Amino acid sequence: MPINLCQRRTTSCGACCGLYNREDLSRTAIRAELSRRTRALAGVPRTPEAFGAAARALAASGPAPLFPSVRICPLLGFLDAAETRIGCLAHPKATGGPDLRDCGVYDVLTCDAFLCPSHAWLTEEEAEIASAATGDFHLYGLVVTDVPFLRAALEGVAARTGATVLLRHLDHAPFKAALRRLLALKEELAPGSDGLFGAFRPGTDGGEVPRRIDYEALGRASSPYDTILTCVGADPRSGNDLDALEDEVRARLDACARAFPAAGTHGS
Repeated sequence: MPINLCQRRTTSCGACCGLYNREDLSRTAIRAELSRRTRALAGVPRTPEAFGAAARALAASGPAPLFPSVRICPLLGFLDAAETRIGCLAHPKATGGPDLRDCGVYDVLTCDAFLCPSHAWLTEEEAEIASAATGDFHLYGLVVTDVPFLRAALEGVAARTGATVLLRHLDHAPFKAALRRLLALKEELAPGSDGLFGAFRPGTDGGEVPRRIDYEALGRASSPYDTILTCVGADPRSGNDLDALEDEVRARLDACARAFPAAGTHGS
């Protein structure tokens, strides 16, 4: 069965709908926008005309895109009353019948056919680890769409413990918490940082430009955590402090190693 990263058992992702294409990536701001859309669409008649008009109004009053070339779909919202799962509010499973996805920024065929690159790169085990460790839509989407970051984090733990991180290791609550804190680096960028999209930053033409930390210009050697640091935008020009982030990466990796379950316990 093909891997599905969009809707997991306990998490969901809306990155391809432009969820993170904005300057304010805080959990509070993103949740507020999703709630606004969900409330606005709740009472709209399930017709193309009504849904299309509502979608246009939501888009006009929504956040400005950081990458103008990446579309933000106003039909992404919360699928449950508890506001824990996100998804397309125009999908037949959400509307109760009619398929209104043509009212968004993509048509039905595009929505049905598109799979982000992570679908081809991640294994089911890696996807489950990302889902279990993050536990919610906000951090899960940031992590699962940044394969180099996720793998570098897991490899960093493995280098310290001498053991590959497996899903069953997350049954040990202290390790699960430590791993989540490591992955949470993705949502702890300095205010105003442009290090929002992994190893890329916005270009002058609205496209993505590969990010690289210029260690020579900084007069220092390359960090052993270069991949993680690059993916969280540690280049000083991004608004983050390279040395401080490197120390934080090291500390969180060490914490994961200390909490790693001993052999023979917790399913290890």
